[in-house]
Amino acid sequence: MAISPQGGEGKYVERPAVCRSCGAAAWWNGSRRVSVVRKLGEQIEYVAEVVRRRVRCSLWKRCRLRSWTVYEQDAYPHRVFGLMVVVSAVSAVVFGHATQAAAGLAHQCSRRTVGRWKRWISELADPEQLQRACSRLQEDGLPGGLAGSGVSRAARVLHRLDRLVDLLVERGVQLPTLACPVARLLTHQLAGFGDVFYLTKSSPPLRADVGGIRF
Repeated sequence: MAISPQGGEGKYVERPAVCRSCGAAAWWNGSRRVSVVRKLGEQIEYVAEVVRRRVRCSLWKRCRLRSWTVYEQDAYPHRVFGLMVVVSAVSAVVFGHATQAAAGLAHQCSRRTVGRWKRWISELADPEQLQRACSRLQEDGLPGGLAGSGVSRAARVLHRLDRLVDLLVERGVQLPTLACPVARLLTHQLAGFGDVFYLTKSSPPLRADVGGIRF
């Protein structure tokens, strides 16, 4: 999100938001072009060239964050495929009983990629911790139907993240307006804390702490 101050001209008309780490002013620091695949409605859209701008903290020599990239809606660090594409493909497998090959074909990726996405989704959070977070927000906050022995961990994580997002929004938590709960939560964690959930290495635990929410 950018702030447009009064006065100024050229590149100074539109300033980036202040640094989320130290609160100091920031300035634009170049850009880069990337190719991404994202999901819009029921269609998979390939965007050949997206320009992502870089931002540097004005106190970068002393700031922990130093610099960062501004991502467009549904974009995420180190992702060629948007988060909604990832969730759509995994959902097709764990809820729609599609094969990984069929899901990969529908989402313009390989079956091995779908398999990696499924493992990544399953490791985003502990399903039991998500259930406890839902219960703290509302005693009957978790709908049933996914407690059977044949239900995959990825399905339980997606199911409970969906409900957790609903409950957080009901409590007034401001989450990004995106189509899927995973994108809403992870984008929120990236913007607020700088947490990146990597596909190929250890990621931070999902911050599902509801202690600061008034009941």
